[in-house]
Amino acid sequence: MPGPGFKIADAYRFASAHGLEAESLDIQAMRVDPRIKKRHVPRKGAFVELFEGREQMGAFAELYWPALATPPGQQRRQQYLDLKNQNDELLRGGVPDEDLILDVPVSADDDTPTDADLAAFAMEAQLRDFIVENISQIPIGGRRVRLYVDGSGRGGREYPTSVGPIDILAIDDAGNFLVFELKLDRGPDRALGQLARYMGWVKTHLAGDREVRGAVVARSIDERLRYAACVVPNVALLEYEVQFNVRDVGPIVA
Repeated sequence: MPGPGFKIADAYRFASAHGLEAESLDIQAMRVDPRIKKRHVPRKGAFVELFEGREQMGAFAELYWPALATPPGQQRRQQYLDLKNQNDELLRGGVPDEDLILDVPVSADDDTPTDADLAAFAMEAQLRDFIVENISQIPIGGRRVRLYVDGSGRGGREYPTSVGPIDILAIDDAGNFLVFELKLDRGPDRALGQLARYMGWVKTHLAGDREVRGAVVARSIDERLRYAACVVPNVALLEYEVQFNVRDVGPIVA
């Protein structure tokens, strides 16, 4: 069962999808006093302040923090804010509250992101944006698609649903839907399970009698994912490549 808190990876993901990318980068770069051992917890407090200040906490909690409305969830919220405030005080030269610094609960949702995690968050956003910008050039099953836009004008980039945000939601000329799931830091079973859940939501709420297909996009498609996908209809497996070119431009000639 999920714990009373939230995963900071989900906070970064939500912020990116809701126009708060600059603010989330500020939180990622914020100074944390070295006396605070769980350095990600003040950042969680900063996200709580950000989402509440922008009236986005309800949407975030619905997707990623269902325990917020419970007494343990409210207690965890206060702990995040308390440690964020303690960090601010320490950076101003204040006296540390050792009990507050050390007495931070550990649970499954108190994940400490590594540099590799943060790089993965950035890479996933870049991959998503690249696909969105070039989606008309990516044929899936011989068909070309475009980004879906609903009746309210909401585009298919990080499209919100009641079961979580879809990485990319596209549509072809016949009105058939394509759900993209980007796989960078998730196991194959979870990636395919998420994709199936989003496809089911689109079928129920948007597609009606139109077709819903899915695509897992990964750097490398392993054998486990290929076996799993072979019994799931209408799912494509796509691999992406990253390429860098370096050229000599020479010095400025006076």
